[in-house]
Amino acid sequence: MVLKIDNQQIIALLIARRRELKITQEELARRAGVNRRTIYAIEAGTSDVGLRRLLRVLMALDLSMSITPGIGRPTESQLAEFFKEDDE
Repeated sequence: MVLKIDNQQIIALLIARRRELKITQEELARRAGVNRRTIYAIEAGTSDVGLRRLLRVLMALDLSMSITPGIGRPTESQLAEFFKEDDE
């Protein structure tokens, strides 16, 4: 079974961490080396920022991302279901 990553949970975590650190979107953008529009788009869920930018934002928030082995290779239909919103 493929578990869908909930983008809203990730966004909520990023926003909560930024607020916990008491920094503005502008300050986070400066620390991450991206423009404020990028931070706004990430927090609004309207942008696919790519791995490099996401890692920069995570590092600026003193967060990290880890990748662990999965539970087995998904089938083509499971992959299609997992990525269906990307095709819309």
